[in-house]
Amino acid sequence: MNLNMVRTLFLCFLLLGSFAFKSIAQTDSIDHKKLLHNIDSLRFAKIEKRTFKLMPYIAPSYSPETEWMLAGGGLITFKTQKDRLLNLSSIPFSVGYSSNGSFSVRALNVIYWKGDKMRSIGEFQFRDMPDNYWGVGFHNGDTVPQSSATTAYTRNYWRFFQRLMFRTKGKLFVGLVIDLNQTRAKNLNERMLQDPDVILSGTDIFNTGVGLEVNYDTRDFVQNAYEGVYISGTFTAYSKFWGGNTQYNIFDFDYRQYLKIKRERRTLAWQVKSRFTFSGETPWTDKSMLGGLDNMRGYTMGRFRDDYMLFATVEYRHMFQRKKLNKKGNYNSRFGYVAWLGGGSVAPTYNKMTNWLPNAGLGLRAELQPRMNIRIDYGIARGEKGIYITFSEVF
Repeated sequence: MNLNMVRTLFLCFLLLGSFAFKSIAQTDSIDHKKLLHNIDSLRFAKIEKRTFKLMPYIAPSYSPETEWMLAGGGLITFKTQKDRLLNLSSIPFSVGYSSNGSFSVRALNVIYWKGDKMRSIGEFQFRDMPDNYWGVGFHNGDTVPQSSATTAYTRNYWRFFQRLMFRTKGKLFVGLVIDLNQTRAKNLNERMLQDPDVILSGTDIFNTGVGLEVNYDTRDFVQNAYEGVYISGTFTAYSKFWGGNTQYNIFDFDYRQYLKIKRERRTLAWQVKSRFTFSGETPWTDKSMLGGLDNMRGYTMGRFRDDYMLFATVEYRHMFQRKKLNKKGNYNSRFGYVAWLGGGSVAPTYNKMTNWLPNAGLGLRAELQPRMNIRIDYGIARGEKGIYITFSEVF
C-alpha cells in the first residue's frame, strides 16, 4: 500500500465530512431572554444561528515520541440536520512537524446522524517518524535502554478507523467497526534485526480488520461528558480474507463513568480499559500498548506492549465560574484545569500482570466552542514525561 492510497483514504475521510457539512441546517431563532436562565454551555450550541464553525490554531507540544512539535489545525463543529436537541458533531484535525523529523496528520470525527439514531466515530492518522521499539513484554520496556543501537528505527504508519453505531433501544448501540492500518519499519538497529517478534512478523505489516461493537451510553455529550456511563465491548477480526497480510483477533473492553460534583462543569471521571489479542500471531506493531496521547500520558507509546493490557485512570475536571455574567448570560468561564492519577500494566496473560506502572498529571482547558476544549496536559510517568496539546478529552 503506497502513499497514493494513503492520500486516497484521507480524501475519503474528508468527503465524509463534506457530506455532513452539506446537510448542516440553520437552527431556529429563540428568545434571547432565555439565555439568562441558561447555565449549560451545550445549550447555547443549540440556538446559534449558524451551526457550522471552524476554529483554527497553531501551537507547540512535546511528547516522548516526537520531542518538540509545531502543529497547526482546527476544530470543526456542525449539525447534520435542523434539530435543536441534536448534539454538535465535531471534527478536530492537526498537521505537525517536530524537532526529531516527525511528520504527522491526525483527524478525528464524532458525527450524529438522523436525530442521534446513528453515530459515526473514528479517526485518520498518518505518521512518518523516528521511533523506538523496546521489544514485547514488560521486562523489555523496563530494562532495555533507549538508544540508536538498541531501540531506534524509522516508522511509516497510517490508519483509517471508523465505527458506525446504530441505536437499537434506549441507550444501547450496536455497530460495525472497520480498521485499516499499515506499518513499514526501516533503518532497524542490530537488536531489532535479531528480535524474534520482528523476524516472525516482518517489517511491512498491513492489517485489515472488521468487527462488531456493542455499547451502552448514557453520557450527556460524547466529546466531553459531564454525567453518565459508557460501557463498550468490541471484537475485531483481522484477516487475510479482508486483504491484509495478518491473521489475529482483538477484544476491547472500555468502562467510563462521569459524576457531577455539586454543580455543572465540575466532574469526577474514571475509566477502566482492557485490550487483549488472541487466536493468531499478532504482529509486534499491533500488540496491546500503553502510553501516548490517549492513555497513560507521559509514557512513550509502545514502550510497554504485550498481548494483554489493562489500565485505569481517575480524573477531576474543573471549569471555573465567573463573578459576572458573560455575553451569553451565564457565569461560565471558558477556562479550567484537570488532574489525574492512574496505573496500568501489560503481560502475556492477565494472571501474569504483576508489574504495575504509576501515572499522574495536570492539565489546562480552554473552551473554544461549547463543550469543545483544547487540552494541554503534562503527564508524569516513571522515568518519562510528556506535554500534549490537542482537542477533545482523553475519555
